[in-house]
Parts: sequence; structure tokens; C-alpha cells
Amino acid sequence: MNILEEEDENELSPLELKCRKLLGLSFRIFLAVFTVVHLFDFLFSSVWMHGYIWSLNLPIDLDMNDKAAGAIVRHQLDEMGNNERIIQSILVVFGVLMALLANGFSSNKSTWHLFRLSSIIGVVCALVRPVQMKQRFFSSLHEGFYCYFMFFIVSFILTFRFGEKLKA
Repeated sequence: MNILEEEDENELSPLELKCRKLLGLSFRIFLAVFTVVHLFDFLFSSVWMHGYIWSLNLPIDLDMNDKAAGAIVRHQLDEMGNNERIIQSILVVFGVLMALLANGFSSNKSTWHLFRLSSIIGVVCALVRPVQMKQRFFSSLHEGFYCYFMFFIVSFILTFRFGEKLKA
């Protein structure tokens, strides 16, 4: 079912092609930032069980073992507000974009290359995080999974090609 007729790209002006590419890239970046903000909120918010367990295992200055989820969320928002999360998400998306360009994803690569790169980044982050922050191993596994999952989803959003036929 096609709503719009297919366009012949030869009939489009070079300016219109550039505008379409710029709008397409802007949409992908916006969608990736939106996704990162919500992935961070879902995986690290103590309202959800995995975020609650993650926050209990952190070496922070307050003892959170007897606190309710709302008090932990308030503490997290005091440490890093929504504006900072959005800025951090924008920086994450551009970091993923630079990593993809450095690994040659401007050419044709498969999703398996993307999966392998995401897995390597997740494992490295999971191993570096306990050394960096002196955290418990459970928290580092959680953050390693977040890095893998976030990198894979964002890079998939940035590299997916709409309308291209799969090779048989």
C-alpha cells in the first residue's frame, strides 16, 4: 500500500536533495537523542526494579537501603537534572556518530558488524567502570549492558536505510 507516488530522483534539484538529506539526518539525530534520554531513564530510574537494584549497589554518600524509590529518584534528579540528561544524551549521540564514522560505517556494513562493535564497547565499559568508580560488579554489568544496548540502538537508528531492497 503506497500513500504517495514514488518520485524520480532525477527530477529533484540538488538543493532539494541536500535539504532532504539534512532533514533526514536531523530527524535521525533527534530520534536517537530521544531514545537515549528514555533508555537512561528506564534503565537507571529506581522506579523500575533494575534501576532500584542498581541504585542500591552504588557507593554513594547516603545509605539508600532503607529509602523508598521516590527518595532515590529525588536524589538522582538532584545530582543530575533533566537539562543535564538531555545535554548528556546529545553528547552520547554525537560520540556514537563519531565512533561509527571512525569504524567505516559510512560504507555498507551489516547489522552483525554493528552488533560486534556494540558488544565490544559494552564489555570494555563494563570492565573499565569498576576500576574507574570502584563499584561493585553487579553495577558494572548493568552499565555495560546499558552501553552495549544504547550504542546498538543509537547506531541502528543512525545507519538504518529506509526503502532499500534486501539482497536475495
